Amino acid sequence: MQILLVEDDPQIAERVASDLARNGYRVIDVATAEAAHHALAVNSIEAVVLDRLLGDGDAITIIAEWRRAGIKTPILVVSSLSGVADRIAGLAAGADDYLAKPFHTEELDARLRALLRARDRHAQRESDILECGSIRIDRRLRTASRSGTPLMLQPREYRLLEALALSPGQVVPRSVLLEKVWKLSFDPRTKIIETHISRLRDKLDFAGSGEAIETVRGIGYRLRDDA
Repeated sequence: MQILLVEDDPQIAERVASDLARNGYRVIDVATAEAAHHALAVNSIEAVVLDRLLGDGDAITIIAEWRRAGIKTPILVVSSLSGVADRIAGLAAGADDYLAKPFHTEELDARLRALLRARDRHAQRESDILECGSIRIDRRLRTASRSGTPLMLQPREYRLLEALALSPGQVVPRSVLLEKVWKLSFDPRTKIIETHISRLRDKLDFAGSGEAIETVRGIGYRLRDDA
């Protein structure tokens, strides 16, 4: 696990980086907001330990900027400013946790691992959900809806919709659908796909406005983003 440590006190930085390394982390240690921006841009960072007050910036401003830029990396703020208002400000800016100085490295380690577990759980939940415009599929529950209206799908209709939703806006060839939905490695030269697509279209069109599935003649089908 690669951690970005942003701390401008050399003694604290050296101690924390050394302790984290002993706990199995790969640590990139920088002392300024500018260096932190660069490190995030060029490295694969799994979490950031960010000092609240740096020589060239405040963590509140830095975090808000990162979140506006779409950076979702978990951030743990460490600071001697430990009042309720300070903690609230850090969390409101987009920090995932706030730890008061001085702290034990064991607690820092425990909080980092908790953040990484939460990130992994969130990623798992996101992978369970497929969305394309007004269509939403819950792969864990094997349910689907359009515009909030549940779709009563047969098992193959569900698998067909899922196969299309895995490549939203892209043409999915007939051969791919045959493999994913019917486990066929050849084209049986029947109307099997067309029949199921027609039934699926009817249910999608009943639940929402606009044609959801586009036929690309001679190639396959595309799920439209109707948002």
